[in-house]
Amino acid sequence: MSFEKMTKELFLEILEVLDEKLSENRLELSLNIYGGTVMMACFDARPATKDIDALFETSPIIDNILIDIAETYDLDKNWINQDIREPLKQIKQESLREIYKFKNLIVFAPTAEQMLAMKILSARPEPFKDFDDAEHLIRLLEIDTLEQVLMIFDKYIGRRYLGDRQKMFLNYVGKDLNKKWKEFSI
Repeated sequence: MSFEKMTKELFLEILEVLDEKLSENRLELSLNIYGGTVMMACFDARPATKDIDALFETSPIIDNILIDIAETYDLDKNWINQDIREPLKQIKQESLREIYKFKNLIVFAPTAEQMLAMKILSARPEPFKDFDDAEHLIRLLEIDTLEQVLMIFDKYIGRRYLGDRQKMFLNYVGKDLNKKWKEFSI
């Protein structure tokens, strides 16, 4: 199976298997997901994702369960990773909601507003999907003005992190969405 094809259906199947394995080991787990997984699972912004960015308490048993799942589904060993830890250091307020609840596993995800703030902070070029994701979230949230975007960014990240890259990113997003935003001069 191609690792680039972690569809929502496969993701849910894997969560069910993870829950079963947690139950067999009498363990419980809270999983906070981020990034492309949230865009796929919560906002239907893409058909698949390449990996799962998540925060969770780990242990040798949980690590072994995740390795077993990777082997069963022919996934990369980093199919689920905690690389999101560093970017989350800039988040001044989290707004998570429960999206899936199993017997031994609960999955949480950020709200659309928090995801928008995170996508603006990242503002990575292609092949990353930050631009498309930000546009999708702005449409979903029915945002019309740059001021609304900046209020959301300030709420979750803080304007001190709004650098030239983020300003240029917002200029392009505004143009692409045909918004009449006042552009940042960079």
